[in-house]
Amino acid sequence: MLETVCIVAFHVSEFIDNASNFDSEFNLCVSDVTFYEDFAILHLKQSKTDPFRKGIDIQLHRLNNILCPYTTLKNYLQIRSVKGKCELSDPLFINEKCSALERKYFITNLKFLLEACGYQAELYKGHSFRIGAATSAGKANVEDHLIKSLGRWSSDSYCRYIRTDKYSITNAQQQICNS
Repeated sequence: MLETVCIVAFHVSEFIDNASNFDSEFNLCVSDVTFYEDFAILHLKQSKTDPFRKGIDIQLHRLNNILCPYTTLKNYLQIRSVKGKCELSDPLFINEKCSALERKYFITNLKFLLEACGYQAELYKGHSFRIGAATSAGKANVEDHLIKSLGRWSSDSYCRYIRTDKYSITNAQQQICNS
C-alpha cells in the first residue's frame, strides 16, 4: 500500500486527508478512480489547488518504468478486491486495519521506511513528493507550462519547489562562459 501511495503522491501530490473521520462525499474513494486502456483518471473532490471545491480530474498514464502510477494503482486495487475490501465507497487508500489512510500515519511510516533504507528521515515531509516531482521535471527539461500543469500550479510558485544540485549550477555556469 505505501508503495502505491508514494508513487501516486509523486504524480498527484496533495490527496491524503488529515481528518480522522472518513466521509465518502469529501474524501478519496475507490470510485474516484476510473481505468482506461492506457491511463486512469483520479478524481480529487477537493484539494488546496481547488479553492472552489469543484473537483479536478488527474490523468495517471501508463508508463514503462517502476514509477508507473497506472500499473501500481491497478495492482493495488486488484489486491484489495481479492482481499474483499474494495467497495466503491471505501477509502481509496487504507491502513492495515482497513481504515482510511491518514496523513500522520502515512508520514510516520514513510519516515520509518526511509530510516530503514539509511536515509535521514527528518529531511522528508509530505511535501517532499511535490518538491521531488517539480525537481525531477526540471531536471528532465520539462517545459515550464507542463510543470505548472502537472503540479496544478496557477502561478510560477512551482519554481520554489525545484531543487538544483551543485553539478547543474556548475554546468550552467560553464555554458554561460562558453557562449
